[in-house]
Amino acid sequence: MESNTATEVADHLARTFSQVVFIDIPQSYPPSTHVTCSYTLTAAFQPNPRDWVGIFKVGWTTTKDYHTFVWVEPCIDVVGEQTVTRQAFFKDYYLPKDEIEFYQFCYVDSTGQVRGASTPFCFRSPAEQSLEISPDDDLLVITTQDQVEQSLREKAEMQKELDQIRAENETLKSALLREQQQAAGLKGQNEQKEKENAELATELDQTKQQIKNLRSSLQQQLKENDSLKEEMVIQMTKQMEIQQDSVTERRERSSSRTSEEKYDRAVQKINQLKDEREKLKEAIEAQSEEISKLNAKVREGERELFKAKDGIQLIEVDLQSSRKEKERLAAELQRLQSLTYNVDKMQRENQDLQRRLSVQETQQSPSDDLKFQCQTLTRQLQETQAKLAAEKEETRNAKRRNEYLEAEMQQIRDQLESVCKALDGEKRKSSKFELQILEVNEVLADKNIAIDERESTINRKDNQLTLLTQEKEELARENQTLKETIQDLRRLYTEPPTTPAEPLYLQPDDDAPPASTHVYETIGPEDEESLVCRHCRESFPGITQDELDQHEQCHRVCPFCTMICDDMDQATFEDHVYSH
Repeated sequence: MESNTATEVADHLARTFSQVVFIDIPQSYPPSTHVTCSYTLTAAFQPNPRDWVGIFKVGWTTTKDYHTFVWVEPCIDVVGEQTVTRQAFFKDYYLPKDEIEFYQFCYVDSTGQVRGASTPFCFRSPAEQSLEISPDDDLLVITTQDQVEQSLREKAEMQKELDQIRAENETLKSALLREQQQAAGLKGQNEQKEKENAELATELDQTKQQIKNLRSSLQQQLKENDSLKEEMVIQMTKQMEIQQDSVTERRERSSSRTSEEKYDRAVQKINQLKDEREKLKEAIEAQSEEISKLNAKVREGERELFKAKDGIQLIEVDLQSSRKEKERLAAELQRLQSLTYNVDKMQRENQDLQRRLSVQETQQSPSDDLKFQCQTLTRQLQETQAKLAAEKEETRNAKRRNEYLEAEMQQIRDQLESVCKALDGEKRKSSKFELQILEVNEVLADKNIAIDERESTINRKDNQLTLLTQEKEELARENQTLKETIQDLRRLYTEPPTTPAEPLYLQPDDDAPPASTHVYETIGPEDEESLVCRHCRESFPGITQDELDQHEQCHRVCPFCTMICDDMDQATFEDHVYSH
């Protein structure tokens, strides 16, 4: 496949270079004289006023290697497709002064493409030109035996030098082949690294998208937490209002309310507080679940962050290896440059050898084999220079790719730092929410304690009511018994005596009290039980339960810590209640 490509390239160059044909080009021009060259434009080529003809040293690589140039004459009289012959005129001041090097004319169009090239020529003095003898000229050359021997010795030395050049050429070919193999291997490695870098870039883009999704979900969760917090504040405000209402209701209670109504209201309030406590527990559980989800997402983000950091470390390792490869390529380029210098030196020696051979063409026929080998060496040198230029261009491209990757790595590091900062902020917010939940749990615990105390108080009141009811029933039974006894005694004293012979008067006992006195003392009221205030612990004998409840309502008591705050004003009391 490579041979087919080379053949196509050679055919394309042949078609391109044959569009302009230089004619009547001699082998040499005399120095310090004006030079005129003739060329023919084929029918397939359309000239342009911006075309130019330049003098190039043999072995040129680009159109910028010209020594001098002139603009072409405008082709105004060209009609249709026909060949046209034109001339280019070069002044002697701008011509090369080197008599050793070989040059050629090249026709370059306005786009920078070479459309035609002449055969090589040089600039020599007339004395050197007189030594040249054409093979077609019938001239008689008379030489001496010494001259013949000297020319043979020079020929033998030149043959030795040519053998050395051939050996060096073989060595250079083998070195060039090795360099080409190494360059192919490096090219494959560079392609593989580019693929890996592309895959890493894709993974980094995916990581960025995941981080964006995490950020959006975290923002949504924060909004939900803010709404939950507002609902908690509203619930706490409602509870405080309910407590204030309960305090106000306590103050506004009338003494005519019975203990059963108080009990029912207290039960309703306890049920209401229980419902609110359940709601708060549910809200706290929901918020705890949200916080656990947020923590899971934060941990997932941290894992993704660690993966991204590992990917960055891998990319840094690849960059270090790329730098090492770049240094090795630089060393190889230096070595290739030294080889290029040696090739240039060999080219100069080859040209010197060609010049010396051309000088000796007067005494013996030129060697076609040597000319062919020299031309082959020249082509190989040109190919080597082109390959070196391509390697330099690939090295520059690799440097640019490395710089681009380093810039992208720096940008990714900055983004990861910002993501780490955002994650830290989310962690701090989560810790704040946890503290708020702990505070709410403490408030709920205090409320549970207050509810339990109220339930115990209500139970104590129920027990007291039961005891009072039982005592009331016993007293009622005792009163009924006493009433019956009094009725019996009254009947006994009001009835007349049945037998008059027997006196109804009895002798009183000096030790025992009169019966009437004993009877009325039993009828009298017994000692009543003293009632005690459950707040100030003061005893009140001879009062009813309603009067005791009215006394207890006169106290200003904190609903949370059951502290008596009678000596506080309303504002201080409210501040004390809100502090819980």
